[in-house]
Formats: sequence, C-alpha cells, structure tokens
Amino acid sequence: MCRYNKVTRMSVYYKGGYKMNRKLLQNRHYVFLISAQTVSNLGDWLNILALMALLALKWEASPMALSIAMLCLAVPNIFVGSLAGVIADRLNRKYLMIATDILRALVVIGIIFSSHIWQVYILLCLSAIFSAIFQPAKEGKLREMVGDDLIQPAVATSELINNGAKIIGPMISGVLVSTLGINWSFYLDSASFVLSACLLLFIPGKKLIETESQEEHASVQKSRFWAQFTDGFTFIKKQPKLMAGLFVFSVIIMVLQICDSQFAILLREIPDQPIMLLGWLMAGSGVGTVIAAIFLNKKDIQSALIALSLGSIVLGVGYILCVAFIHIPLTLIMISYPILGAVVGFCFGMGAIQFNVMAQKITPNHFTGRVFGTIGSVTTLAVVIGMLSGGVISETLGVQVTYYLSGGLLVLVGLFVYISHRRIEGGDQVAKGDSGAQKKAQG
Repeated sequence: MCRYNKVTRMSVYYKGGYKMNRKLLQNRHYVFLISAQTVSNLGDWLNILALMALLALKWEASPMALSIAMLCLAVPNIFVGSLAGVIADRLNRKYLMIATDILRALVVIGIIFSSHIWQVYILLCLSAIFSAIFQPAKEGKLREMVGDDLIQPAVATSELINNGAKIIGPMISGVLVSTLGINWSFYLDSASFVLSACLLLFIPGKKLIETESQEEHASVQKSRFWAQFTDGFTFIKKQPKLMAGLFVFSVIIMVLQICDSQFAILLREIPDQPIMLLGWLMAGSGVGTVIAAIFLNKKDIQSALIALSLGSIVLGVGYILCVAFIHIPLTLIMISYPILGAVVGFCFGMGAIQFNVMAQKITPNHFTGRVFGTIGSVTTLAVVIGMLSGGVISETLGVQVTYYLSGGLLVLVGLFVYISHRRIEGGDQVAKGDSGAQKKAQG
C-alpha cells in the first residue's frame, strides 16, 4: 500500500511538472524573453574568456590589471543597483531592455578598437552599468508575464539557461580564440546582444498580469524619484524571510569568491599540480547547477530558507573536503574533485533559484525593479568583498586555513538559519497583504 501511494505521488509529481512546462512553452511572450536571455548569456560567456585572452595573452597585462578588469565588471553594480531598480520600475521594461542590449553591443565592439587598457576599463564599467539596468527590468518583465503558479519553473528555466551558457560559452569561445582569433569572440558577443534586442521586440510592452491597483501605480509614479532609492532595502527589511534569505545568499556568494579565487593556489598543494583538475572542477560545478535547475523546474519546494540553509551547510562541508582530499592519491583526486564540484554547484543552484523564486513571490510587481536592484547591489558587494579578502586571508593564514574558515562559516550560517527558520517565516509579512507598509515605503 505504501509503495502504491509512493508511485502515485511520483506520477502526479511528474505530470504536474510536465503540465507547468507545457503552460510556460505555450506562453509565446515568455518564450521570446527566455530566448533573448539564452542568446545574451551565451554571448556574455564568449566575452569573458575572450577578455581574459586579450588582456593576458595579447596585451600581457599584469595580474593586478586582470583583477582591476574583473572589478570593473562588478563594482559599478554596487552603486547603480538601486538606481537601476528605480529606473526599471518607472520606465517601460521592454524598451529599457532593448536599449541596454544595443548599448552593450556597442561597448563590446569598442573593446576591439581600444588601444589602451584604461579604455577597456571604462568600457567594462559601462557594460556593467547597462547589465545592472537590464537585470531588474528582466526580472520585472518575467513577473509581468508569468503568474505565481508558474514563477518557480520560469525562474528555474532561466537559471538552467544561465548555467548551461557557463558550460557551452567558454567551450565555443576557446575554439574561436584558438582558430579565428580573439576578435571573433567579441564580434559574436556583440551580435548576440543585437539578436537579443530583436527577440525582445516580440514581447509586449504592457503588463500581461496586473499585480497592483491603479491607485498603487499612481502612487509610485507620483513619488519622488530620488526618494525611491531606499525603497528596495526598506521593503526587504520589512520581510524577515527575504532579509534572512538575502543574508545567507550573500554569505554564500562571498565565500564562493574567496575559495574560487584561491583554488589555483590550493592546486599547488597537490603533487604534480594537474591543471586539468581546475577544468574538471569547473565543469562539475556547472553540471551540478544545471541539475539543480532541472530538478526545481519540476518540483515545488515549500521553504526557500530550508533550501538555502541546507545548501550553505553542504557547501561548507564541500569546501572543507577540498582541503582534506589533497592528501589522497592523485587518481582518487581526479575522481573526487569533479564530484565535489557537482555537489557544490547543485547546492548553489538550489539556493540561488529558491532565493530568486521567494523574492519574486514576496515582491509586488511595481516593486520588483527596486527590490532586485537592491539585491543586485548587496550580492555584488559580497562578490567584491570575496575577491579582495580571498587573497589577503590566504596570504596571511595560508590557503588551507582559508578553505577551512570559509567552509566553517557556511556551516555555521546554514545551521543558524535552519534552526531559526520557523521563527523567521512565522514573522514574515506577506507583501500583498501589507499594503500599508508598501505605501509607506513608496512615500
């Protein structure tokens, strides 16, 4: 009897996932939006590898110059994230995305014709600013076209495409750089933005799903532009579940940057230093994240905080094992590290997707831009802190201690949130029912 019930539940589970995916694919506007994202994401990962090849191989830039280039892609979002969110909430999101796609296409072409590295830095900062505007506009548009019942598979599909591009993009770029030259990767990246803009022409400019009243919309439009900068953080602060999720997610991202930036140093502790191990670990991480996206595309997770906390704990254990495994035979290392990478990628994917879904469900549509702009600023700040602190900690305490401390921090944060998640979720305010708080934040 128990076995029959289990089979029946599994049958309903797969049928439900199939129906949700079919409903998404029947939404032609969503298909055009996600197709534009697919093209754009592939272009982004073509660009990253080509940029590294341009600076490191063609221009023979120093390690510091490479670090500055990466910071140029990250730092602007800290300062313009909230502004980008306000813009995404006030302007037509469709045309905002098209405009930023075209501007990014021009920026990428500009890198090809740059003659000094400072020119590349400026162009990378501009690209980061345009991307910071595009992201909250895309999240808001997704919410406009997909109801709450389909938001999880929609976000999971978006994450699946993003991480699939991380695997396929560098492979294509590597072939292009080695056969046709560095510039072709930039040309294709620019073309991908143009194609993305063309696909976005087929999505509606108006909202398909109204999640706000006319009075609320009028209140947003009348409120002072500059006063809305803090609205995103004010709203998040009033939602304990969202605030806790942002905290855990930011810690995860920070630790990922600390450890990922120092993995090449950790390789020195392994006899023979097999450089291919880095590639296998990255591939395993990408595969794990893709599996998480596929899994969440069909299964509904009730508590995002539990998913985030468990993901944080397993991630922490994974990083601790990275150090523990350097002393085992090389053959076992080559097997165990890709598996660890897949586990880490799966846990990160589970946490990232569930946090995004939770934020989408809690946030009313007219606040989406500001909330996701604030989230972008906070998480980018975590990225920069991780980039800057990873080398300092490793230089001071050693790379093995860095991994132990980082893993331990993730375990502690995950345990704390898991133990207290009921209290946090019990004190959460449902965004749609808290109209008074929304109006206060808007004003």
